Amino acid sequence: VAPENTLAAFRAGLEAGADGVELDVHLTADQHVVVIHDHTQDRTTNASGLVCEQPLQVVKELDAGSWFSQDFAGERVPASNSFT
Repeated sequence: VAPENTLAAFRAGLEAGADGVELDVHLTADQHVVVIHDHTQDRTTNASGLVCEQPLQVVKELDAGSWFSQDFAGERVPASNSFT
């Protein structure tokens, strides 16, 4: 349906009638919470390396959708403030 742990995935779940979402979080190098499943960026973004070694600004610019489908190219890694 949509790449995991992205706003597109959460929207799709809610549109399908889900009453909640499950998500995974990790800290960036500058101690911000980001929503990404793995402790590395390798599998679900266009980058490699540990999430905890990158500052928020870098992680927020990663493409978290292309690995799933080109329809989601440009989908970003959400920061925790994306939900407020």
